[in-house]
Amino acid sequence: MYRRTRRAVVSSLLASSVVCGGAVVLAPAADAAAPAASCTVTPGPNDTYVTITGEGFTAPRKLNDGESTVDLAVGPDGTFRVQRFQKNVDYTVLAANENQNFVFVNCKRVGTAATPKPQNPQNTTPLQPGSRREVAQGRAAGAQAGAAAAKKSCETKPVANKSGQQHSDAYWQAWSQAANRSFNRVCNNR
Repeated sequence: MYRRTRRAVVSSLLASSVVCGGAVVLAPAADAAAPAASCTVTPGPNDTYVTITGEGFTAPRKLNDGESTVDLAVGPDGTFRVQRFQKNVDYTVLAANENQNFVFVNCKRVGTAATPKPQNPQNTTPLQPGSRREVAQGRAAGAQAGAAAAKKSCETKPVANKSGQQHSDAYWQAWSQAANRSFNRVCNNR
């Protein structure tokens, strides 16, 4: 629903700039040489916020997120930087006056230079060989493998594929025990 609101705001700004100030659209050639304004949205390193930066703007400006509009602090060099917690939003920089260049500029989302976040937050630190966490992971992986093997056929027991995986003997022992237990449980209940 906020996209409709944003489209209405942008459409009304365009219409008012054309009706009230045709000179904005038909600016002299000197204004055409003005540097282009741009705006980018960069996710934070933990993907908990976004940083919105812009350059090539003249003050005053406003930032619209589709639901609300707030004033931007544009520096004398035409740049701004803002952090917002609304991550999945399309941001637009709007002109506050009709005689400004770049009546509206849609911000482009870019990737972050930070390291990608891990898929499982528990695995942020490397596992110690033979640790309780590694053994627990071996049990969990073995239980899944045993159940999957039993669903295919109760004739063939699960076998660990150790190639390319660096785990301790404790991990593989826990994997084998859990895989056999899970396999037998599924096959005996048929």
